[in-house]
Amino acid sequence: MNVTLANDDPFGNNFRVTDNNAGGTVVFNGYIQAHGEVSISIRKNDAGYGNITTYQDSNPGIGRSFLHDGERISL
Repeated sequence: MNVTLANDDPFGNNFRVTDNNAGGTVVFNGYIQAHGEVSISIRKNDAGYGNITTYQDSNPGIGRSFLHDGERISL
């Protein structure tokens, strides 16, 4: 499944995203410019949902569950 990461901040940030349905595999690790978006592919679970954890700069991770294909995730 594909989801879109959207940096809604007025400045760029470094992000790391792990796919919880793929054993915590890092699926994105990079910079997203201000108001920028990046599409990523993640694995869906048996119920058909994506589950990721997003990390911004040095902040602790935020779990995001029950994601649908094509969903836009505001970071």
